[in-house]
Amino acid sequence: MSQSANAEVILNLVMDADKRTEGMMPGWDLELARQKMLFFTPRCEFERDFGAVSHSLDAKFSEIGSALRERAISFMLGIAESLLSPVELDQNLLNPKFCCCESTSEARLGEISGAAAELVKKWAAIDKAAFLAVTSLIKLEDCAVNKGDNLFTGWARKWHSENGRDPYATVDDYLDCFGALYQRGMYYPDLYFTREQGQTKTQFFNDYGLQAARCRRMGSLGGTTNPAIAVAGEDDMSGKGNIWGQDTIDYITGFPNKWHEVRRIIAKEQIAKGEADDWGAVKFTEWVVVDAMLGLRSIFLLRGLGRVAFQLRPDWHNDEKKLTYAGGEIYSILCNRVKIFDEILLDGASEIYIKATAPRVGKSNNHFKIACTGEACLNTVRSFNAGRSEKYPDAVKDRMFTNVTLSYEVPQMYAASMATENGIRDYEKRTGEKVDDGEGGSVVTSMIGRFNDAIRDYRVKALMAAVPEDKRTDPASVKKLTDASVNNADFIAACKSAGIDFDPESEEDAIDRAGTLCTKRVVILLEKREKLARTRILTASKRNFFQNTELLDVPFSTDFGNIQRMYMAQMPLTISNWKALYEDMDADGNPVSGSIWAKRSETLARIYPDWSKMLETDGVQPSEYETAIYVAPTLKQFIGMWNENIARAKQFADEAKA
Repeated sequence: MSQSANAEVILNLVMDADKRTEGMMPGWDLELARQKMLFFTPRCEFERDFGAVSHSLDAKFSEIGSALRERAISFMLGIAESLLSPVELDQNLLNPKFCCCESTSEARLGEISGAAAELVKKWAAIDKAAFLAVTSLIKLEDCAVNKGDNLFTGWARKWHSENGRDPYATVDDYLDCFGALYQRGMYYPDLYFTREQGQTKTQFFNDYGLQAARCRRMGSLGGTTNPAIAVAGEDDMSGKGNIWGQDTIDYITGFPNKWHEVRRIIAKEQIAKGEADDWGAVKFTEWVVVDAMLGLRSIFLLRGLGRVAFQLRPDWHNDEKKLTYAGGEIYSILCNRVKIFDEILLDGASEIYIKATAPRVGKSNNHFKIACTGEACLNTVRSFNAGRSEKYPDAVKDRMFTNVTLSYEVPQMYAASMATENGIRDYEKRTGEKVDDGEGGSVVTSMIGRFNDAIRDYRVKALMAAVPEDKRTDPASVKKLTDASVNNADFIAACKSAGIDFDPESEEDAIDRAGTLCTKRVVILLEKREKLARTRILTASKRNFFQNTELLDVPFSTDFGNIQRMYMAQMPLTISNWKALYEDMDADGNPVSGSIWAKRSETLARIYPDWSKMLETDGVQPSEYETAIYVAPTLKQFIGMWNENIARAKQFADEAKA
């Protein structure tokens, strides 16, 4: 069977014959091969190119060694899995933007998915060990990610318990199990298509890089990382703190930790260049982010979506000069890293893809995550979005995207949003060009859970200070105001005797919605006062799944694996309002009088004296951000994890020297 240039590149990637992939992490070349087949092959040529690649691989399979067999199986299983996803099909193969012909129908694509599955079954019958080697690596990451607290391993365990079979053991069971997650009727795919139909603005982001490609299949359009995620992700691959117990930890530790190998590569380079340990820590973050960016690279190239956050050093949070120069330098490095991805993806591709991707080829699909602790953040955000720093004109050479973090209440989110918008206006005024945001662009994070945690902590400490010593408990042990240690008649009576009206149920309900209220209000204020058709607010740091559904129509929503897994308890979930953000709010961003949201705001005002400041755009000044009760704990954690990153860079460099 003759091969197109596109099919030839794909085949070479699968067969480990493309020299351009030397030095890549294991699996990157196969991910490029899958994305090239799925997203850069036009619908009218897909059956031809799929046939050519599958025929060639099948002809070689009996003759090649186990390593190449595993690569062939991994590639083809991934294609079969993605073809089961309506979201994946919508990105290219069923998207009229990229092919107006209907030579390959949706039904025929389903048949091709079946053909891919049958081919993998044929190969598994020839070499079962090769197939199980592939699925064992998938299972490894499913078990490990976020200490095992993620949707994919939760779903696999549920499927196993219901069917009595291991979903990683056979081709049919694997595709039956995970293919179900990608279907319409599931929350995340439905969110994707509801947005595509213009019925909500909300984009789903995956708050964890390791599962970027898997989450993409169910509708993820972006991702994030931070110092905690980068280091914790490394620990995850060593089974540290895994929620599923010793058997799962033993399974994980039966495999090499891929991030340790990355550390070793970096350590050698660090020593050769004579770089300091913090250089090694930045370089490690770079590898983590590039790994995640690859999973969403095609979505970025085609649509301007698929951005992944790279957090600038949190210990430099108040040093505008260091942040600005670091951003410019790292952006240049990231752009160089993705150029080879783009070269491969577009090699032999049709002209329609060349034109569609031209504005973004060679540009990094990252946001720079910057801690919102004061003017240094706001100034840096404006400079990056403007593509120029007035203070440090040689530092910023390109317009860059930002993800403001450690932002919690209305004043911070409003100020950060305006820094972003003003930067864009600066760029357009200076260049006379409209910005190319695609359908993504810069974001401002609403750290809902951490904000709520801080208010709860304030309330608990106030209660403990008021009651007699024999009624007190360690504030850190109180996770919710409905915990038995405080939600009991004796403690409530002790509070009343001290002149405090303590209502655990209503107060916990209100605290759980504090960040939600701030988010609802800031979106409405930005839309009304600044006339923004779409704000840049991204909800994150969630503790409950309802922090998704109560804020639908917020432009961006990022979920950690544990929140995604919480969705399982909601199944089947029916959404009655895809614009829930505006429920019970008036045109000025205030809760409607008498509504549950008004009652929650009243409760928060009663238990947290600064609540009114949280709701006004000038209620907290930039000079006050860093010491706020909700900013300081997260900043301390992020700096601590950054220092741990440096310590690990030193450890691996010392080992490399020995």
